[in-house]
Amino acid sequence: MGMPEAASLGGPAACEPPFVAELRRLGVEVAAETYVYGEQLAGTTLRRRISRVLRTARRLRARLRAEQFDVVHLNSSFDARALLRDVATLSRIRRVTPGRIFIKFHGSDADLLRTSDPVLRRFARTLLARVHGIGVLSSEERENFVRAGVAAARLFVVKNVVTAAPPASAPAPALRARLNVPADVPLLLFIARFIPAKGLLDVIRAGALLREQGHEFRLLCVGDGPARRDAEQEVVRLGLQTHAQFFGYIPEAETQIFYDECTLLVFPTYHYEGFPMVIFKALAAGLPVITTRIRAARDYLREPDNCLWAEPQQPAQLATCIAQLLTQPQLRATMAHNNRALATQFNANTVAREYLAVYNQLIGK
Repeated sequence: MGMPEAASLGGPAACEPPFVAELRRLGVEVAAETYVYGEQLAGTTLRRRISRVLRTARRLRARLRAEQFDVVHLNSSFDARALLRDVATLSRIRRVTPGRIFIKFHGSDADLLRTSDPVLRRFARTLLARVHGIGVLSSEERENFVRAGVAAARLFVVKNVVTAAPPASAPAPALRARLNVPADVPLLLFIARFIPAKGLLDVIRAGALLREQGHEFRLLCVGDGPARRDAEQEVVRLGLQTHAQFFGYIPEAETQIFYDECTLLVFPTYHYEGFPMVIFKALAAGLPVITTRIRAARDYLREPDNCLWAEPQQPAQLATCIAQLLTQPQLRATMAHNNRALATQFNANTVAREYLAVYNQLIGK
């Protein structure tokens, strides 16, 4: 199992360790090796990244020469930067292992499947030809690959493990106390890597419309990234300093308090991720959700049972959805109940058994 580095940002560093632990509990022998995947907070230079990739490929090659495995499972993403790394790695390992190679894409750029760039097109074809199975996180992605000519039998729609914290019967309002926010003021949560396609600017602009309509709220922006400066400037431009607060990067293990105490999740993403972990962690915490019809969200969520849908880059529509939930406590309560129930589909035992069926199919067992 090629594992993301522990310091990597994003969902894989959180969802893969409990998945591996459950496979082992079910009696599967799993050798976990770090595989260079995922951004880190501090970033790195291109030269250092290439060096890390080559060192990792050599280490994987040596491990596969020394031991035999039924399946080699790599975690990656189908995008231009990861493509070069994955092709370089597979060229070094595929001839030294009799095992079936399975690559799980934690997101996929559909434009890469129809690129006119001859170099990228050749690398994409090479990568897809060198693996025996491809895991994607949504039916939309599976359809994209099928349209690009990948055999449907080699494609599997898989899930991430979502670890749910046990619900507290009456959680102490530690976050509200820390922020000095009264109990009757709704807390709107945006939590993600701050890149433009996650939709933070749309949330801030929707907040300005809500304020004009007389709604009380506090917007909690949890995360960091290249879009943070623009977001902070937009808050100042719109005069929302008393309504929005930035927390910066918070380690995954420390984010649960935000899911537990906020009123609803607002996440109008149009990024090409397959299974937005933010959404599914919100489900597990019983949060009502406002999001876009993005990939796995569209597969599993239903309106109004689990969420309200908003179109990307439409702040006015987003504000309407938020106002609807703020003024309908019964709808929020129904969503909370349904979302906790839905989240049980992503527990470690269920997900691990589904992967075992995929692995057994790959090895013809």
